[in-house]
Amino acid sequence: MEKVEEIGRKLDELRDFLEDVFLTAEECVLLKEVDEIIKEKRFNELKPLDEV
Repeated sequence: MEKVEEIGRKLDELRDFLEDVFLTAEECVLLKEVDEIIKEKRFNELKPLDEV
């Protein structure tokens, strides 16, 4: 289980790095909102991309 948590932390670090380097500020905010919705299982708040 410890290895899984370590891999999860490394993936989070990599995602943060990629956000800083490649995403615009707006894309970064949207990604964080989606991550939070998914973590909290509030799937009813997600919208199809054609409605955005």
